[in-house]
Order: sequence, then C-alpha cells, then structure tokens
Amino acid sequence: MSQENVEVVQHWIEAYNARDMDGILEAIDPDFEFRSIFVAVESVFRAPEGFPDAYFKTLDEAYQSFVVTPSEWIDAGAAVLVLATADWRGSGSGAEGKTPIATAFWLRGGKVFRAETFTDRAQALEAGVGHQPEQPE
Repeated sequence: MSQENVEVVQHWIEAYNARDMDGILEAIDPDFEFRSIFVAVESVFRAPEGFPDAYFKTLDEAYQSFVVTPSEWIDAGAAVLVLATADWRGSGSGAEGKTPIATAFWLRGGKVFRAETFTDRAQALEAGVGHQPEQPE
C-alpha cells in the first residue's frame, strides 16, 4: 500500500467529516463514484452532478450528525481499505448509533476514483482484493 494513497484517503476522510467540499474535490477524480449504504439502499453518487453536493444534501437530511472515525488501514491489493466507525444521530428521531464500517477506496493517478462502504469487513476485503473496478476513461 503506498503511503501516498493512504494520505489521499486520509485527506478524503478529513474533508468528508468537515464537509469541506473543496478538500473533497481535491482528493477525487472527475469521474468519481461513491456507493453508500447510509443515504438509501444501494445509492450510487457520481461526480460532478451527484457528488459531493447531492450526496451531502441527502446525508444531512437523514442525519443531524454523521462522522467517520478510522481505526485501521489495510492494503487490500487493488484498494486501500479503511476500517472505521460511523457515529451518527438521526435528524427526525434523534436516535444515535455507532456503526462499524469498512470502506474500500480505489485510486488512479493520486485521486480516488471510486469508494464503496460495507458493514461487513469480509465483503470489503473481497471487494478490495477481488477486483479492480473499471476505471472511467
């Protein structure tokens, strides 16, 4: 796992937690795709029209707060895998929770071109090791 790729992913997560749109845009490829399990079932958000603005609008409607706290970085072969906890509070209900997650980040040319979240570590490892997603041209 290259240190440079880890640093790009660390920057992405820091910008994500701060809702720093400029910071996120610095870290992602123009054809970035994000598969999220938190905003709707099987949601896919693509840059530039759906990410970051549409994604965070949807996320912030559902959650009063939502922060990702990384605990481990894994070289998953084709991806950088981040084990983390999503700390959240629902907007309407005020319910709170901590959800263990694993997010696979695929990079190209020093930019994240795809990220996908999982609640199962084994599935995330399989995704990161098992295949390199198609890279946009």
